[in-house]
Amino acid sequence: MMINQKISFYDNTTPWEDADQKFLIRGLALNEVMLPTLIRHGEKTAYPWPWLLVFFDDPVVLNAGTPDEVSCEKSVMLWPPRSSHKYGNSTTSWNHSWIILDDPRMNEFLTEFPIPTSVPIAADAGQVFTKYLILLYNEITQNKPDQFIQKQLVKLFLYELHRLCARPQEVIPPHLQQIKLYILNNFTKDISLDTLAAHFNISVPHLAATYRKYFHITPMNYINTLRMEQAAKLLRLYPYSCKEIAVFSGFHDPLYFSRRFHQFWGMSPREYRKQNRIYSASLDE
Repeated sequence: MMINQKISFYDNTTPWEDADQKFLIRGLALNEVMLPTLIRHGEKTAYPWPWLLVFFDDPVVLNAGTPDEVSCEKSVMLWPPRSSHKYGNSTTSWNHSWIILDDPRMNEFLTEFPIPTSVPIAADAGQVFTKYLILLYNEITQNKPDQFIQKQLVKLFLYELHRLCARPQEVIPPHLQQIKLYILNNFTKDISLDTLAAHFNISVPHLAATYRKYFHITPMNYINTLRMEQAAKLLRLYPYSCKEIAVFSGFHDPLYFSRRFHQFWGMSPREYRKQNRIYSASLDE
């Protein structure tokens, strides 16, 4: 499931039942791109999960299939130990960064510098994760890693997240969150502003105005952005034809898809694939 990893570390040696007994960074990854999938772990009591801190760069669904289901992007999520985790995107590939760690001092630190747990926090923490995951990776993977340095880097990492998350966040009405979640789950289908408004029993002008007010983008522009990002990822990752990618991205007319793609990315789908392809070129043959 993991592709295009840039920085990644995982400790396969320390038993999971030792959680909370000592400081230990069990794993981390920066800008890990996942194929369309939903992640489920932490449900086996024999393997109690430590602290899990994630930054979701792309749109994902949390707690899928439960009453607490919610969508988020550009968001931070901190799960405490022995929690179950359900997250991902079953429609398109998605990018995230994460760190798994044991730290007996974590609750004490969070009391002094609070970061909400088990709820998504709207915060564009990409730069913070990049900064500290690189520093931690470099320290962990050197010949003589220093745990004192690791502990201080984790403290600084969490403090910067605390400072970022403490900034006032706009409260988004629940019905708009549901509309965004619906779009995220259905953007490859035939959706118009009229059908979207009818589905949620609100007027088109009210939908357009309130959605733009809170998300700073119109519903149709958001749908188009999701479709264009989906198409770009498929072009990078798979040898599908442009006609197939158009369909997978919500377009029935390949020519119209090509025009919209060029408008969005500044080049044709074929040019984009040539410049950004990740899969082996031999698969095209």
